Amino acid sequence: MITTERLTLHAWSEDFFDDLFAMAQLPETVRYVGTGEPWSHEYALAKHRATLAHWAEHGYGWFAVSAAPGTFDGVVSLVRRTATESGLGLPAVEMGWWIAPSGWGRGYATEATTAVRDKAFESGWADRLLAVYEPVNEPSGRVVEKLGFTPHSRFVLDGRVEQRAVLERPS
Repeated sequence: MITTERLTLHAWSEDFFDDLFAMAQLPETVRYVGTGEPWSHEYALAKHRATLAHWAEHGYGWFAVSAAPGTFDGVVSLVRRTATESGLGLPAVEMGWWIAPSGWGRGYATEATTAVRDKAFESGWADRLLAVYEPVNEPSGRVVEKLGFTPHSRFVLDGRVEQRAVLERPS
């Protein structure tokens, strides 16, 4: 568990599937994720299971964001990527985030990702973080900038322009 001034970030568990699936049904939440379409139950379940397996193998992964006891206010993810998967030619840990619409405009994304970034470096989970986002998603672009990521490259995936940004562990 990671705590900040206003948030608690819980290691991913079976308890979070229903909340993930509900959030993945909101068009405004998924518009910049994958194809931009709401997730099917099967797809959400596959992502959930892969996340549990990632935790079991690596000791880190997705975190459920909670602003108050018993609430689900989003996700911050850390996913190990090979040199080929990262698109950098080097291995990296990809960081992503989703904040529920009820938490938009409150600084939750920056607060939660800052805490996870710091934990990833302090715990030795990552020497290099990768963020991949759509440049038209300006709020995510601002989070990437606030966290200190450096733009790396743009590419097109499923007809959508994506931006890679990188952050190295401070020496």
